Amino acid sequence: KSCKISPEVLAELKKDNETYNNFLAFPELYIRVRIDTIQQGHLELFKSRLKKFVENTKQNKLYGDWNDSGRLLNY
Repeated sequence: KSCKISPEVLAELKKDNETYNNFLAFPELYIRVRIDTIQQGHLELFKSRLKKFVENTKQNKLYGDWNDSGRLLNY
């Protein structure tokens, strides 16, 4: 199952090749959870969540409880 990623989110990720390649290598569940969280916020929240996501992605770092402490890895 894939999620629909807004053009704004994709544009930010694609500004840097390393960041975009890191993003593409992340687990699908992580991407779905993060993208959904980013896209559900109002404009200011959207911007701050996107900034945090891009910064962590550039560092190739997964963050947050995106897999419910491992319980969601089988889905």
